[in-house]
Amino acid sequence: MDHTAIVSIPTDYAKVIKISAAYVAKGLLLIVCVLLCMHSIGLVLESIVEYESRLTRIIVRYFDFNGEENVPAFFSSVMLLIAASLLYLIFLVNSKVDKRNGRRYWLVLSLIFVFMAIDESAQVHEHVAEFVRPQLSSDLNGLLYWSWVLPYAAGVALLGVFFLKWVFSLPSFTRNLFLASGCIFVGAAIGFELVEGYLYKHYGIDHIYNRIMYTFEELLEMGAIVLFIFALLDYLASLNPVLLISNKVSEIKQAV
Repeated sequence: MDHTAIVSIPTDYAKVIKISAAYVAKGLLLIVCVLLCMHSIGLVLESIVEYESRLTRIIVRYFDFNGEENVPAFFSSVMLLIAASLLYLIFLVNSKVDKRNGRRYWLVLSLIFVFMAIDESAQVHEHVAEFVRPQLSSDLNGLLYWSWVLPYAAGVALLGVFFLKWVFSLPSFTRNLFLASGCIFVGAAIGFELVEGYLYKHYGIDHIYNRIMYTFEELLEMGAIVLFIFALLDYLASLNPVLLISNKVSEIKQAV
């Protein structure tokens, strides 16, 4: 199956720009692997070897998967914005080739991913937890310590109902990738968070058990986003999009 999207100007113009979904996904996965290696080095040095040094502090500060305002957090935000941009691009393309109401789902999904990118960088869910936690009569022995999972799980359920029919109307390959990436991301973000809340309450945030759990959580989340971006590029390729870049309004009007 060809997974190459061709973004081009008409043949009378300049060169064709080719973007391979497979190559993009491989490149993103390579970055994920590098980040995982750096995070693992910091984890081993700090929690296992207990090697206290400036190098250890630098690696943990800039590459810890559970950190804020560091390289993995920035990379995750960028990937979410890439996904949001691709979703919006598909919405624009579908607005030209498909007049059915289904195209609005691409726009809604794009806005959701913009929010997710903001949440990743600004840690909105942490502030939600600060409001929800005092309202709970029990945190279920720590399972609901990170209490933002409750409103977010409810939001995911509502969005699932909203998108379900549309998702199953997509081509089978795209649909299966969407479902796989969505299940992996939600399972990691919410499911793992429940266990991490228990471990945090009983052992502390820096305990090796907790650090291993959030390592897998962040790794699965990043992997799910890479898979989703691949699915979007693959679907976009099937639409045969054409991008016209010109400083002449007449040429753009003529192409449209």
